[in-house]
Amino acid sequence: MATTRRGFLLAGLGAAAAPLLSRLSWARALEGAPAGRVLLVVELGGGNDGLNTVVPFADPLYVRARPSLRIGLEGVRKIADGVGLRLELAALKSRFDRGQLAIVQGVGYPGPDRSHFRSTDIWHAASLEPERARTGWIGRVCECESAGRRAPIGPGFPALMVGTAKVPLALVGEHSSALQVADVGRFRVPVGPKDPSQEGRRDALARLATTTTAAEHSGGGALALLKDAARETRASAARVEAAVEKGKSATTWPDTGLARELKVAAQLIAGGFECAAYFVRQEGYDTHAFQADAHALLLAELDGALGAFLADVEAAQALDRVAVLVYSEFGRRVKENGSKGTDHGAAAPLFVLGGAVKGGLVGRAPSLAPADLDGGEDGDLVHSIDFRRVYATLLKEWFGVAPKRVLGNEFEALPLFA
Repeated sequence: MATTRRGFLLAGLGAAAAPLLSRLSWARALEGAPAGRVLLVVELGGGNDGLNTVVPFADPLYVRARPSLRIGLEGVRKIADGVGLRLELAALKSRFDRGQLAIVQGVGYPGPDRSHFRSTDIWHAASLEPERARTGWIGRVCECESAGRRAPIGPGFPALMVGTAKVPLALVGEHSSALQVADVGRFRVPVGPKDPSQEGRRDALARLATTTTAAEHSGGGALALLKDAARETRASAARVEAAVEKGKSATTWPDTGLARELKVAAQLIAGGFECAAYFVRQEGYDTHAFQADAHALLLAELDGALGAFLADVEAAQALDRVAVLVYSEFGRRVKENGSKGTDHGAAAPLFVLGGAVKGGLVGRAPSLAPADLDGGEDGDLVHSIDFRRVYATLLKEWFGVAPKRVLGNEFEALPLFA
């Protein structure tokens, strides 16, 4: 079998060349594509305790199940009869009052898996058999044509991972991979010498992009293709820097890790960096012991970062084209454990925020009655909304993509957008 130029490069340079070449193909395919709507995904890693986030403070079953972890009326911001957002979620409560926060209750999937890794993969692949998945749902979205467009949905680059965590399966497409940036000074270039310094990678990329060889003059070859990719990658780094410089923050941001990552996303959006989806991850929600203080701090960090992000995007007059999805791979058990924490559970609420969102409570909260739990008195909340219905709504109503093309099946949409 004849060796293609692409195959020669991959064989000679290894896996590092693959994302570089796919970025090149994306940059060419999406040249001139119109700016569009943006999705920010915030993943709460570890399994967020939904019952102590959207709190059924007046339910006697909740009070009985959590002798030390229960939160009363004084610890919530009331949003409905007997239900309130945790006191730390002040910015989210403000968005709820403005009709910009939809709280989808009882979200999960059939046959819940309590492994962090497998459950996360299920959400990322949008499949109950993630071990068979090669791509993620956002990666597949970005390779679809949106309604009325010939170009794929993601203008510029399809998706961007913000932060230092591993690029998730959710962002992997069949023909593309996401860019990653922690901050402008550490923009990740996928090729370079063994020198671990950022300057070493930048210098190597610059030399590759700007030098011309006799081989190129005589017809190109594999080196020419690699040089084209290097030029595109160098240009994309410059676009990130230019967008952040243009999108100066108009908001006072908290000094937290999550806030620093969301600030990058907000500046890129405000600065006109064209990207279909951003992904960030907040770790720490695996609260098996002494949950009360740790969970309060995590939610305070989440609220502060999201509040600043939404304020910055709103100041840039971009809130109506930004949707935010906040979820965790599973919830926690109803009953607290003997270590004043909670163990891995199943169903939980998730949040969808934005200027075009139809706010309010969506769906019904799961019953806490022992007979209604999965596993009896010591069991888990049973989901009433499959998480793929949330994805289907974002696909159809937000991105203009037929859900079946990405999810493989039809799922009933939810009333999440005005």
